[in-house]
Amino acid sequence: MRDGAAGGPPALPLALTVGVTGHRLAALDPERRPALTAEIGAILGLVEQALLRFQARVAGTGTFAPGPPRITLASPLADGADQIAAGAALQRGWRLQAVLPFERSEYARDFAHEDPALTFDNLVEAATCVLELPGDRGDEPAAYLLAGRAVVAQSDLMIALWDGEPPRGRGGTAEIVEQAVGAGVPVIHVPVQSGRTTDILWTAFDPRVMTRSGHERAIRRPLDAARINWAIEAIIGPPADLAERRHFHDFLNERGHRLSARIEFPMLLTLMGVRRIRLRHIRERDCRRAIAAEWGAYRARCVGAPGTDVPLDLLEQAYAWSDRLAGHYAQTFRSGHVFNFVLAATAALIGLSAFLAPRHQLTIAIAEFLVAVAVITNTLAGSRREWQRRWLDYRQLAERLRPMRSLKLIGVAAPDNPSARTDPLPRRWVDWYAAAVWRAIGCPSGRLDRAGAQRLIAAVREREVDSQIAYNEGAARQAEQLDRRLGGLFNLLFAATILAASAIIAGMVLAPEWIDSHQDWLTLLSAGFPATATAVFGIRSQGDFAGSAQRSRATAQTLKAIAAHLDEEGGDLARSADLIEQAARAMLADLDEWRLVVKRSELEMV
Repeated sequence: MRDGAAGGPPALPLALTVGVTGHRLAALDPERRPALTAEIGAILGLVEQALLRFQARVAGTGTFAPGPPRITLASPLADGADQIAAGAALQRGWRLQAVLPFERSEYARDFAHEDPALTFDNLVEAATCVLELPGDRGDEPAAYLLAGRAVVAQSDLMIALWDGEPPRGRGGTAEIVEQAVGAGVPVIHVPVQSGRTTDILWTAFDPRVMTRSGHERAIRRPLDAARINWAIEAIIGPPADLAERRHFHDFLNERGHRLSARIEFPMLLTLMGVRRIRLRHIRERDCRRAIAAEWGAYRARCVGAPGTDVPLDLLEQAYAWSDRLAGHYAQTFRSGHVFNFVLAATAALIGLSAFLAPRHQLTIAIAEFLVAVAVITNTLAGSRREWQRRWLDYRQLAERLRPMRSLKLIGVAAPDNPSARTDPLPRRWVDWYAAAVWRAIGCPSGRLDRAGAQRLIAAVREREVDSQIAYNEGAARQAEQLDRRLGGLFNLLFAATILAASAIIAGMVLAPEWIDSHQDWLTLLSAGFPATATAVFGIRSQGDFAGSAQRSRATAQTLKAIAAHLDEEGGDLARSADLIEQAARAMLADLDEWRLVVKRSELEMV
């Protein structure tokens, strides 16, 4: 039954964030500065024009929400390249995200005796959001490196005002460029020297596994308007595959289901004593309330109190829809399997009942026909509505989206590119939509001192990592219990088959008259038990509950190790960000393996 309320999964705003890194003012040739300023302004113009051109091309397709594109420049606001780009972006009406390596007043000391001090203050005031990181003056390179990492984490495209030389120390421009290229983010390299061409460095130009010696050459291309247009469309646009685009629009056209009529699988769990059927398995509003309660608890624990904030409404909306739909189609698909196997056994029993009621063979034949039609209808409905594909897609989307709240809140972390780092372009709609949600969320803001970082990491550990440990351990116990009880029922039914067969053999020797008089019933039992056992075996086999339990146990163990390391870091934001990224990676790895296994269990007639 369709939800009568308006709405559905959110169409996302068209958004793009450009990051900047580069040399300080003192490292730039004074005579070269006007030309560099003009070139950065021209590059921003090319990016903006490419984005507007793309928007015009996809207008009316429903790919993005209506409205002007939201373009943001992320900058640490150091004098030189950072401030040049920030000023040019503001002149074009772009948003500005300031990522400061230290608390604002502490960072201002870098400009205290220089003319750009006023510029720094003005830029901070003009910024849409400001993130102040817990840098330590005792290790300035690490602080600048962390700020650069935060810029890369928020950016779809980087501009690097750079001499092209290898890193000469920690926290420099070259190291930030390496981070961006390694993360699959395209980098526009603007040389500080005259006489050199501006290039784009991007692994998508040559998606191969390469040796380091050939790396630079393989991924570098001269900058021109055509390559900017191609790069922007490749980053922002949905996958080229028509089937993937259809699946994306299927998702946008999904609506809620007030009631779920397919409760065969929850009933199986209830009958097996694994889990009682609950209202959220029947009514969508109860599922909605459970998701809202979990996110409310996350917000109360993690957002604001440690010092940082991030707009999560869009992310929560996208997650809630994908999670509810994944649950609906999972229950529908699994119930379809139970339905087919149970009815297959029922058809066998109906056929055998002809021995008991020979005068009702027509009725029995009609019943068998109706059961067969029901199985065929169920199977065709599952195939036509793509229950399995939708379940797998929406579950994978939900699990990509959920950890984004913590990754974004930390400020310096980011989800892995959906594809290989040597080929960072998304090939599936799920990956593309998740990436679009990430860039549409907006930027984190606030002040993180060391104590705040400790509180934030502790909160994320509790609400993100620990909750997933508990979920995976609970899922493992449930799957193990269901597998064990289905196996026990299977063994019991075959034991009953052996007992019935033994009784028939003994009866034929000792009491053949009795066997003759009860032959029909004995035939029904001797054939009915194995038919029912086969249905139980099919449900158990197709569900792969033992494998699911094993994967959940392994994921829980990995997350426990990560949680232990988080406790040891003592608020080290960089290392903690690594661990949170690793946790998200571990959960997705489990999901990818699970998807391959489940994909083999297509809904078929049995």
